[in-house]
Amino acid sequence: MKICTMSFILLCVLYCMVKAARAEQHTLQYLYTLRSAPEDEPEFEITTVFDGLIISHCESPSFRDQSRQEWIHQAFNAEEWKNRDRFCEGEYYFHKTLIEKIQQIINTTNGLIQRERSCTADDSEVSMSDRWGVNAEDFLTLDPVTLKWRSESSLARTVRSEFNQKKFMAPSLKSFLSEECKPTVMTLKKKKADYLKQNQSPDLYVFGKSSPDSDTVSLRCYVSHKFLPGVRVRLTLDGEVLDKNVDVSSPSPNMDGSLQIRLQTETSMKQPDRYHCMVDTDNLHVSIGWDGQTLDEKTLHQEQVSKEFHLHYLVLFLIVVVITLLVVVAVKGGIFAGKKDYVKRNKSINNAVQVFLSLVQSEEEWEREAEADDEYHGPMRFIIRILRKTELVT
Repeated sequence: MKICTMSFILLCVLYCMVKAARAEQHTLQYLYTLRSAPEDEPEFEITTVFDGLIISHCESPSFRDQSRQEWIHQAFNAEEWKNRDRFCEGEYYFHKTLIEKIQQIINTTNGLIQRERSCTADDSEVSMSDRWGVNAEDFLTLDPVTLKWRSESSLARTVRSEFNQKKFMAPSLKSFLSEECKPTVMTLKKKKADYLKQNQSPDLYVFGKSSPDSDTVSLRCYVSHKFLPGVRVRLTLDGEVLDKNVDVSSPSPNMDGSLQIRLQTETSMKQPDRYHCMVDTDNLHVSIGWDGQTLDEKTLHQEQVSKEFHLHYLVLFLIVVVITLLVVVAVKGGIFAGKKDYVKRNKSINNAVQVFLSLVQSEEEWEREAEADDEYHGPMRFIIRILRKTELVT
């Protein structure tokens, strides 16, 4: 039974969040749960929800409406809280009569009966809805135009006829719409606005998360506050609202009882102060720019510049290394070629010397030949000189 009740409340709250997300609209819900027993008084409780936020809870037999939010506790004075207690007790006796009639018709004395009635109001219009469920199954639904009930199951047909014939039912529904719902919505709206004026604005965080395998950045905006339903959160680029490729989460609870909304988009631009996260309510406007930092306070733009500088430095270093290697190779190649040429030239010179030496006589051989030459040519030169002198005399 408890699980069904919690599921019913959560579904109603989620439905309310969607409706309350519209600008300037506020939604009030009363979630009734009645557990009947054959011999005991039925257990009764009302959970009051405003703009998707549970603000109070009342249950039998105390019929004390207990606040669930700090602002709602401060919103009403002691006399107003007593009026809410009396409202809770009056709803108990009213619904007890209806439950007994339903149990007689469907022939049961034990079960779970739930009701969700709500209204959505703005400055000009107000609309209402009303639904009943029996044992976690849809039972009756109200037509808000004709104020007639529509059966959602075969067991509900007789109950529908009974409810539609009751003369007090239509005036009761009209009274809820005009005297209870809209005035309460306007009161809660004003109380919440007054409380927000006296308290801090929403916590707003904008940061980027770099991707290790791509050049894109996951830009994220976190908004945290106690009253996020009805709050408009947007991302802008150079002043223009981003409507595409932006993921917006539903309000989710934090550990401290506040709520958060997360916006996320992918971008390749890492320059700061181009992206802004904006929060708007009826009386509040907050905007914060992305400073180019990650969640751990690292600056992506500086990281990019640093990476580019390191890359340029690495390229320059590699160029210097390559040039140095080329110079070393060239020098060593020149030395090797020079040595090779030197050896070749020495070999040629040695060959020429060997040839020359083979043609040139040694000193001893020259002296021997000179002596032999003198032995032969000496007397001949003497005879020739005598003959020349004789010719001169003649």
